[in-house]
Amino acid sequence: MENRKQISLWRRIASIICVSVAVIAAPLSIGSLWGSGHLTDTDGFVKTLGPLAENNDLQQLVSGQVAESISGHLQIEQRLEAITGDGWLSTVIPADEIASKANEAIKSATLRVVESEDFATTWESALRTSHQKTDLIFNGQSSATLDDAGNLTFKLDEVFAGIVKTLTGFGIPDLPTGDSFNWNLKLIQNDALPTVQKIYLAVDSIGPWAIYLNAAVFIAGILLAPKYLARGLLWLAVATGLSFIALKTLIPDFIQERLLSNVNADLARAIYDQITNGLSTSFIVTAVVAALLGVASIPLIRKRY
Repeated sequence: MENRKQISLWRRIASIICVSVAVIAAPLSIGSLWGSGHLTDTDGFVKTLGPLAENNDLQQLVSGQVAESISGHLQIEQRLEAITGDGWLSTVIPADEIASKANEAIKSATLRVVESEDFATTWESALRTSHQKTDLIFNGQSSATLDDAGNLTFKLDEVFAGIVKTLTGFGIPDLPTGDSFNWNLKLIQNDALPTVQKIYLAVDSIGPWAIYLNAAVFIAGILLAPKYLARGLLWLAVATGLSFIALKTLIPDFIQERLLSNVNADLARAIYDQITNGLSTSFIVTAVVAALLGVASIPLIRKRY
């Protein structure tokens, strides 16, 4: 009888340990599975961020930077001033007013290009190329996308080249070539790069199967002591629910500060939301399902134990 009690005690202890570990690790395993399909996989990454081509803040950022580069290259006001000089001709042909209208026309034309379907195709192509280069960085095979300060950047020169090509078709002459313009979107600062690299490699290696190991540990804990089923499910609901709240409230500020500090707050939040929408949905669905199953199992557990 005493041995049976000891075995029962150890089964309960082992069950509590297994369930606790599984519940604590659940958000990590869910995140790893999601990350392996949306962050470390190139096709998944492009599919996740591709829709940003239709984001107004991104379109304004791209069109503004490209138009500014083109206007700076053309130097319309300086060229007009070289022709008119300081004499009476400069009053007839106001260089600043003409240059301002020309620059506005360039910006308007650039924005129309960015709002077109061609830009969406170019954006996806640039994302694919940049992600492939970034994957080489994290796997130690290249340093091509590190800038002089050691920051990880996405090189989106293809976006600029595609816009310039279209504007050239509109009849705008003497546009800068892709070689004279580099548009780099800084993603990760150099001091955070080692940590992000470790996370990336861990997700890439364990992401696809971590969820199955986590589920096996949870099931093992329940089989050792079935009476903990309801509690385990409710704990799981709490853990994933809190993860959902953190993903929506605490983590965005950190991501903006460490990864997207070079873009405005609205665009940074749009990028973050676009990336994490799938993960937040996974958390909230898991929390709701676990809570419903946990509540539903309470009468059964009370009846049997």
